[in-house]
Amino acid sequence: MGFHRLHLAYSPYRAADLAEVDFVQSTSIAYFAHLDYPVHKLTWAGHTDWTFAEVTFGPIIAAPANVAGTATQPNATGAIATAYSYYVTATDANGQESRASAVDTETNDLSLQGNYNTITWDAVSAAAFYTVYKGDNAAPGYLGSTEAGTLSFKDRNLQAVLSDTPPKATNPFGSTDNYPSVVGFHQQRLMLGRTRNKANAVWGSVSADPENQDVSRPAKPDDALSFALVSEKVNSVNQLASVKQDLMALTTNGVYSIKGGDGGAMTPAAIVPEKQTGRGASRLDPILFDSVLFYQPRNTATVRALGFTFEIEGYRSNNVSIFSPHFFKARRIVSWAAQEEPYSCIWAALDNGVLLCFTWEEEQQVWGWTMMEIDGSVQQVAVIEEQGNDRLYALIARTIDGVERRFHERLALPHIDDIATACHLDCSVTQVYETATDVIGGLWHLEGATVWATYDGYVAEDLVVSNGQVTIPHEANVVTAGLPYEGIIQTLPFVLGGGKHVDRQSIGEVVVRALETRGLEISVDGVQFDPLPEREGDDPWLLPVEEAYDFRAVQEGHWSDGAMLTIRQRQPLPAHVVAIFADVVTSEEER
Repeated sequence: MGFHRLHLAYSPYRAADLAEVDFVQSTSIAYFAHLDYPVHKLTWAGHTDWTFAEVTFGPIIAAPANVAGTATQPNATGAIATAYSYYVTATDANGQESRASAVDTETNDLSLQGNYNTITWDAVSAAAFYTVYKGDNAAPGYLGSTEAGTLSFKDRNLQAVLSDTPPKATNPFGSTDNYPSVVGFHQQRLMLGRTRNKANAVWGSVSADPENQDVSRPAKPDDALSFALVSEKVNSVNQLASVKQDLMALTTNGVYSIKGGDGGAMTPAAIVPEKQTGRGASRLDPILFDSVLFYQPRNTATVRALGFTFEIEGYRSNNVSIFSPHFFKARRIVSWAAQEEPYSCIWAALDNGVLLCFTWEEEQQVWGWTMMEIDGSVQQVAVIEEQGNDRLYALIARTIDGVERRFHERLALPHIDDIATACHLDCSVTQVYETATDVIGGLWHLEGATVWATYDGYVAEDLVVSNGQVTIPHEANVVTAGLPYEGIIQTLPFVLGGGKHVDRQSIGEVVVRALETRGLEISVDGVQFDPLPEREGDDPWLLPVEEAYDFRAVQEGHWSDGAMLTIRQRQPLPAHVVAIFADVVTSEEER
């Protein structure tokens, strides 16, 4: 038995700078940008093999070496000596061209019959073909090409195409004040933006060559490109996002869509920026959900959605937090992530540690915010795809037995058909035993805390963890133990038909339609319905959770100025409310 070597990745970033690091991933490589650091990349070569490295901008394929020439002059009579400059590049199977080789100069009069120049060079690994460029008192132009196995070229007075020149070595990010801080991908290009010297500028790499900023003169369609977003105010690029055919630049002074010519691909000669909204964006990464871009404005505590509409042939911005402004008052989102499956929602951590959930069903035009108040502070969230589902991970600070600790926790999936596997406890651990037991271990992270547990579908309350263990009332095979929480749904005061508000309201009978649910409490303005809602003649602890049914409850004699119905799940058991029906009784006085 022995230990194997782990190839670890050492980050170049200080902990204090991590909040301002922007990144984007492509397959097994992630690119990182920060104002104070050169662009870096993290490369995955295996589960135990990760490497951080500074990006060296330039083509992957090397230029040919040892370029040399021979001037053949069988006819020298009346010759007019001309110096010709030759360069050679190599191109790989993906169409990526190297920089030009060192120059070779040959003197000859190629206008005379029989005279020619022969150019040779060394082979380049991975080259699919070679290109020869020629110049005489001008920039070199395309002369011809050879296959990979041919390492020589004869120039018999061929005319160079001066509109096709070799790539020129270019690195706009080579010094301290020129490090970019924004990164993204668009149309096969790595897009970088916002340096100290040029806060409103954006650069795009060579097409399909993300670490190459080389250009040609005149420019080719797949050359690297750059542009600046000119505005009447200070206009720093805070984020970049690719939405369909457009590159979206979220700046301090608005959101711009950048298109190519006639709506096609973006090229150095076809860059069309259009300002879509004057509401500037913060540095929080935007989220692209379906075809809608969500972002946090720079100066307001809201969330806005930006989506293309054919009605105005542009992007329309909407405030999607307008019905829940109390969640965002004097608060900012510090971290968020989209979860498409099995839910359709965005999880957002606020700067006060509260977790919000934004439900989003674009095709159904359904959306709304829910607050998750937990026994702790949510500091970061991320979504990772696992086995066909998007799993929410959160970094949560909790105080356990007087000691503050940080946990990486994963949101449980909704149970399907087995109540015993349902997890509705925080910071929890699920144990499965072949032989039933009443002593549950593996709880060292909750030492000294008071926890609840579910065991084979039943609930045990107020268990204190000692030596990493708790004892449940009965032996069980499947046990989940963790910190309890409550689930609450509360309606707004009822408004009757015609939009009339009445001074006095009372809710007599309530029907709550539930699916896969066990145990609910229903109250109006804090007054609980009596009796507790359950199906007559059934033990609610033994009801099959896959069945849909109605909870019915009656409450009389409670009047208020605006009755609000509260549905509460105190137990760590499934609760899925699909509809609420209420019989609202009003006084005769209306206004």
